[in-house]
Amino acid sequence: MLQFCKENSLHQTFQTLQNECQVSLNTVDSMDTFIADINAGRWDAVLPQVAQLKLPRKKLEDLYEQIVLEMAELRELDTARAILRQTQVMGVMKQEEPERYLRLEHLLVRTYFDPNEAYQESTKEKRRAQIAQGLLPPGTQFDLFRGTAAMKQDEEEAYPTTLSHQIKFGKKTHPECARFSPDGQYLVSCSVDGIIEVWDYVSGKLKKDLQYQADVWDAKTADCLQSFKPPPPLRGGDASVNSVHLFPKNSDHIVVCNKTSSIYIMTLQGQHVTHPSRDIIDRKEQLRGDERLQVVKSFSSGKREGGDFVAASVSPKGEWIYCVGEDMNMYCFSQQSGKLEHLMKAHDKDVIGITHHPHRNLVATYAEDCMMKIWKP
Repeated sequence: MLQFCKENSLHQTFQTLQNECQVSLNTVDSMDTFIADINAGRWDAVLPQVAQLKLPRKKLEDLYEQIVLEMAELRELDTARAILRQTQVMGVMKQEEPERYLRLEHLLVRTYFDPNEAYQESTKEKRRAQIAQGLLPPGTQFDLFRGTAAMKQDEEEAYPTTLSHQIKFGKKTHPECARFSPDGQYLVSCSVDGIIEVWDYVSGKLKKDLQYQADVWDAKTADCLQSFKPPPPLRGGDASVNSVHLFPKNSDHIVVCNKTSSIYIMTLQGQHVTHPSRDIIDRKEQLRGDERLQVVKSFSSGKREGGDFVAASVSPKGEWIYCVGEDMNMYCFSQQSGKLEHLMKAHDKDVIGITHHPHRNLVATYAEDCMMKIWKP
């Protein structure tokens, strides 16, 4: 319906449908032309198309800021002030990032334009390219319509040998569980104090551009303003989180299991829907029936003592099986041959778990040494 309205220039109907059903078409006539217009600074062609899209606030702020700077450079000061003072995007910037907003105001009252001051350590052309493609790690491209990076998939699977990043937790807040999101964008952890956090695994830092993180963390000071925990146990006792999983059908929900008689599906705003754990018990009892399990292949650490495995993870294509043991080592087994292909020290204290990226050759381990480590080939 939206596509039909757009193709037939039914702009008012298009806008009404989009607002009423809360569904955005999020397309442009030509992606190549759209990006070329941004790189060339043809903002009169870009803005009408942007008005039809649902883009992340951060992306819109970068776009409008660049337009204000270029209008100031052309000495189109009235246009620059109108964009700065009358658009909703810049109004939000004024509230959320007053220093950034005031910097633009000060540039507009100057009698001259200094590109070095305006663009700082960048250039006009580089900033245009960043707006078109986004600031991304190597090997990725920006999906303008999802507001996320389209992750590059590793064609061949390989076991990890090198430490990529390590994330340090507080002394009494070691991670109890960690999982990569199904789209491979985020690494989610939950710690023994019940706090759930979302990380950028490329940089090893907290993700603060997510909507829920923006509500919880002060991005300027990195001070925690608010945190959320699963509901407390009904009969008292320990409420530490055992595991957390992103809900497959809704990326805004996470499944949290703590030491209570219930599991929870929680939104990233901290609300929850209770599901009694009796459902899990019933499923376990069903599996205990006439079904019998048969061992197809086994993998061993080769140690009689101190070599028990505490957690395992399988690569996306099933070619590798990774185990962490009570000896604090990571074992890399070839699924096809059943042989131990690589062994390395993972942590300095008891390892708690391991998780694999959904389509990259990346493995994350976490332990009682209050460290979460990301490993790569």
